[in-house]
Amino acid sequence: MPTTSELVEQIGGSLRRARLAKRLTLRDVSGKSGLSEAFLSRLERGHVSTSIANLIRITRIIGIGLGDLFDGGGPRAAAAGYVVARAAERQPPQAIATTGHSYQPLITGWDGQNVDAFILTFPRHNRADVMTAHEGEELVYVLQGKIVFQLGGEEIPLGVGDCVYFKSDIPHMGKNVGEVDAKVLMVASPGRGPGQEFGWWNAPVAKAKRRRAK
Repeated sequence: MPTTSELVEQIGGSLRRARLAKRLTLRDVSGKSGLSEAFLSRLERGHVSTSIANLIRITRIIGIGLGDLFDGGGPRAAAAGYVVARAAERQPPQAIATTGHSYQPLITGWDGQNVDAFILTFPRHNRADVMTAHEGEELVYVLQGKIVFQLGGEEIPLGVGDCVYFKSDIPHMGKNVGEVDAKVLMVASPGRGPGQEFGWWNAPVAKAKRRRAK
């Protein structure tokens, strides 16, 4: 099983190979993502890690799935129509230095898969308070701890076993409000309609007035 630093290098290398295969320059990706060329270069060389939001943004611009950044079934899995991921072989959680969050992809299918699934850990002490919005749909299922999930101006308390399914173009974010790190299963369908490949990411979004759900 690779270490965290090895995983960071793997992600960077996968991004670079995919970008070059699509004949995109760092300037192309920078212009569409809002991330600097210098940062993208360091990311591809495995010198920095980044948030899952940035990875989703970059992979959509390049035209690959988030799961394509990790070892997976590839063509064989695509031909079979399914892929199995064993717990002992799963990639370790990837830390997000800027927020303290971490995420762990559950499975990699094949090029062009339409759904991403991962475990996202919200630290006990949140270091970020940013809402995001994008095309597609998401499901959040709480595995451990307590969170408040904000959708637009509404705050929704969620505990173990609770679930919320929503359209991703509603500004949203989650915050840990419990005494332990919170873990959630997130399943995202990114929405790749014609002409939407580069226009879906609208984060950060200004905070809306909040009202707590009953």
